[in-house]
Amino acid sequence: MKKLSDVLTVRNTMLATVSVLVLLSALIAMGLLTPFIIRISTGEEILLDAAYFNLRAALPTLALVILLILCLLIGSAGKKESLIVLGLGVAGSILSVVFSPISSLPVNLSFPLLAAAFFAVMYRLLSSKEKTLKGNLRKTGSHIIHLGVVLLLIGIIFSTNMKLEDSAVVPLGEVGTFKSMGYSIHITNITSGTEGTPYGGYSGSAYVSTIDFDVYKWGQPFDSGQIRYISDFKWQQSYTETYIHRGLLEELFVAPKSVDSQAQTVELYIRKVPFMTSLWGGFYLMVLGILMLFLSDSLAGEKASCGDGLSGIKSSERGYRINGSKNENKSGNKSEGKKKRLSKKHV
Repeated sequence: MKKLSDVLTVRNTMLATVSVLVLLSALIAMGLLTPFIIRISTGEEILLDAAYFNLRAALPTLALVILLILCLLIGSAGKKESLIVLGLGVAGSILSVVFSPISSLPVNLSFPLLAAAFFAVMYRLLSSKEKTLKGNLRKTGSHIIHLGVVLLLIGIIFSTNMKLEDSAVVPLGEVGTFKSMGYSIHITNITSGTEGTPYGGYSGSAYVSTIDFDVYKWGQPFDSGQIRYISDFKWQQSYTETYIHRGLLEELFVAPKSVDSQAQTVELYIRKVPFMTSLWGGFYLMVLGILMLFLSDSLAGEKASCGDGLSGIKSSERGYRINGSKNENKSGNKSEGKKKRLSKKHV
């Protein structure tokens, strides 16, 4: 039976990571293709929401986080140290599930492991030093991609499992309070009328209701905004223009579900999503890391082309010297032959 130290190698962890990625990709592909296959075969329309994907992708994603910790620390910190960090993350997840500091099981389970993965990435990022610019770009770029993956997972898990949604009918001049989110919406103005070029028997192509409002957070003035509810006569459909406020820790989304222009009331839909900045920041970090890898490859290509040019110049110089020495030898031999013939004549 093999020892744990023999099994726990960088090669084996990389192989396991690729296998889990293939499994996760297959699960996501099945979820994306299932509605299409059912529509083609039976003609029925189905919609698979985020809960479907979260349930099936939870365990492979946690396995990827565990493998990421091992891959980053085995080669640099050592097998013992990597197992200690992983053990702390697993112990933190168990304690978090038992005591439940956050009212969400997926968040309690995954956050300590993601914190351990964040530590592993920062350790490798700060400890990686290379002698050349190409090496620094390649190492730093790869670890920035890892950091982006961790932040992306934090944003996905928190935003999916901790978002809050609510709706309420708010008259003009009144305040709609959403206590669970800490926000209040004060409707300050509602205007309705037709807009656009005349269409059919209407003076415009759409009937538009514009709602102006003030936002209060925990009773304090926070922001002002405007939303619109548009009924298009030409295309016979309704759509909205929404309000989005992106903060460092959360994103606020407000949209009109319906508007009663005669009663001067609007039904508001409000949603608060935490850690969206982490999600977008992780995505942009991944793009930055990929660009750094491309830059390192381009530098390597330029060095290779310069090296080929120098080697060509050196070889041509070497050939010129050899040819020159041969010509000198030939000329020397000819002059010696002439001297010998002259000496024979004199004799």
